[in-house]
This record gives sequence, C-alpha cells and structure tokens, in this order.
Amino acid sequence: MLLAVDVPKENEQGPKAVENIFNQLAGAHQPLGFYEKWWHGEVPDSFSFEIVSLGGYIQFIIHFDAKYRDLIEAIIYAQYPDAEIVEIEDYTKDWDLRFPNEKYDLWGTELVQTKSQYYPIRLYEEFEDTEGYKDSMAGFLEALTRIGPGEQIWTQLVVTPADNDWGDKSENLIKKLSGAKVESKKNIFDYVFDVPNMIISEIFSSGAPATETHKKDEPYNLMMHLTQGEKDTISAIEKKVGKIGFHTRIRILYFAEKARFNKPVTKAIYGAYKQFNTLDWNGLKPLSKTLTAGLVWFKNYRLNIRKRKIFYRYKWRGHWLEPDNFIGPGNFGKIFNSEELASMYHFPMLTVKTPLLKKTEAKKAEPPMSLPINNGPSGIVQKDLSPKSGPPENLPIG
Repeated sequence: MLLAVDVPKENEQGPKAVENIFNQLAGAHQPLGFYEKWWHGEVPDSFSFEIVSLGGYIQFIIHFDAKYRDLIEAIIYAQYPDAEIVEIEDYTKDWDLRFPNEKYDLWGTELVQTKSQYYPIRLYEEFEDTEGYKDSMAGFLEALTRIGPGEQIWTQLVVTPADNDWGDKSENLIKKLSGAKVESKKNIFDYVFDVPNMIISEIFSSGAPATETHKKDEPYNLMMHLTQGEKDTISAIEKKVGKIGFHTRIRILYFAEKARFNKPVTKAIYGAYKQFNTLDWNGLKPLSKTLTAGLVWFKNYRLNIRKRKIFYRYKWRGHWLEPDNFIGPGNFGKIFNSEELASMYHFPMLTVKTPLLKKTEAKKAEPPMSLPINNGPSGIVQKDLSPKSGPPENLPIG
C-alpha cells in the first residue's frame, strides 16, 4: 500500500526527526537464517520512500507491505503530530511504458556509492553555516518543480533494515587507514599451498642463525603520523558504523512526451544528489549498467532494454542481483545509515518555499469530548466514528 504524507507549512522539524523515523523503522528488521532463506525462500521486507513530481506537483509517498501500516503511521505521528497521512492508489499502475515508444521518452538510472559503503556521504549537519541551516531539500525540490504537463519525475529509496553486525568488516578498513597490520583470513587453498612453502623454507633455513623479525620499539600503527584529514576520515567511518544501517536502492526516473522531453532536467535531478558528494569520503554516482545514456555500440537497441528494465524495477520496488556477480539470494544494495538516509529524504522545513509542494493548510486538533456530533435514535449523543471517505480533493494523486 501507499501513503501520501503532508506536513504543515509551518514545519520547523529538521532532518533529525526523519532520522528518528528511520531508527524506529529498524523495528521491522527480520533476521533470516540459512533455512529461511534457502529452503522457504523468505526475503526481508523493504520500504520505499518516494518523492514524485507529476507535472510539477510534488508529493512525499511511502510504499510498504500493508501489515506495517500501524508502525508507519505511529513513527510519523511521533515526530510530526500535525502531519496528514492519506492512503492513495499506486501512481505507477496506469503506466505501462514499453520501449521503443512512439509517444514517450525516458531517462533513468540507479545511484550507487563512489567508494566503500563504510565511508559516509555528506550529512545534513554539514549544510549549516553562520546564517543557519540550509535545507538540502531546497535544491532537490526546486529541480522537481521545473517540469510541466506531460512530464513526470519519480525518485525512490528502497530501504531494507540490515543486521546489527553490518559494520564489523569496517575494522580492516580502519586498520589500513591508520597504518596497522591487517590480518586476512585464510581459506582451505591457502593452507594447501602453505605446506610446500613451509617445507622449502625449513630446508634452506636449517642451520642459519635466527634473526629478530620485529623490533621491540616498532609502533602498532601510524596514528601519530596521520594528517588531520586522515584522522577525520577514520572518525567519520567509526561514526557511520555506530548507527543503524539499511540496505538501499536509489532510483531516478524522468519521462515525458517526446515533444516536451527536456534533457537538461536530468542534469538538475542528478545535481541535486551530487550535493551529498565529498571527494575525500563518499558520494553518489550512476550505476553505469542501468544508466540510459553513454552507449555507442548498438545504441538504440541497448538503450531500449535499459529503459524497460529501470522502469520495471521502479514500478515493482524490486531487488535484483548485481549485473557482474552472484552474491546470494537477493541483493538489497549497499548500506546507508539512518543519518545518511535522512539527509537525502526528509520533509522540507519552513525556510523551503517550494510553491507546488503538497502541504497541510492548518494544524489539526481533536474535538472536545463533550462536543455533540450526531444524535442517535435514542437521543443519546454519539460520535461519528466512520472512517474518512477519501483523500483531500486537492491531493495531486489519486
């Protein structure tokens, strides 16, 4: 099911509130063992956090399994008590684009990390200067408004709660950066080839005087000799792996009628994500095997295949194995922690003046308990407990 979420115009809650939402979402984590994965074929549940622009009208949407509705509404209302949450129809269901297409053209890609998943991207805290916090969503939402009728932009972050030990393998990276010795685990082949090497070494070293292999005063690592930037990098990695992680797939689609297709719009969308890039830590880049551009050989044929795939994967909020290698029963993407996700996806603050962003017009409050609402046949005052008939008429979707 899908829920459209609107926050009040006077929202002063920053990305920290959405970081708390992601932290609470980790309660849906499902640790699956070998038996559940390979015998029953179970996969962990995922959640898709989406921002769509339909002809310039912007809406925040969350897609998930219906059994999690109470959890989703609870964690949103906990941070945004005045938010308006409405169930809507899937805005993708009426679109079944196939390529080549005579009427529509499409650009799309998946975004992946430029470095190891243990390096953090630029976080929302770094968008604050002497004048205050500069909301990172401002540029992103501004790019989404730069389209008109006949054009649509769809973006999604499909997140799957990761196991708590996801950061354990970062220890070798930290040791490497600090100059410490990294011990690699041996497999069975290493032990097989070690036997003849040990025999040869024993033959040629027999009778030779033993030499001291380690100096007593040799330092364990080179932390004292690192630059401040290198120390900051190690601290950033340790901070990232100390927070809750989520396997994440990031997808972007822009499609429009061929007469209205505006290629520079794609640059603005990707540029909005590049503001989270850093040269010394991590960043976002298009996954080359999904990008609907940059082809030379059999260009039109291969482009149409990529357009069909990225559109299909977006509609189904799906997970696929990496194109180059098999790594297990479903690849749910590299890991971003809750702070990184909140940097890329959060509700805009009061300072963001996007005109076509759907927001609630006024704060809502519960009526007094003694307010007479509906007189029943017995004359006893009753409250109207019927559910809402549907979404507001001015909701841009469904």
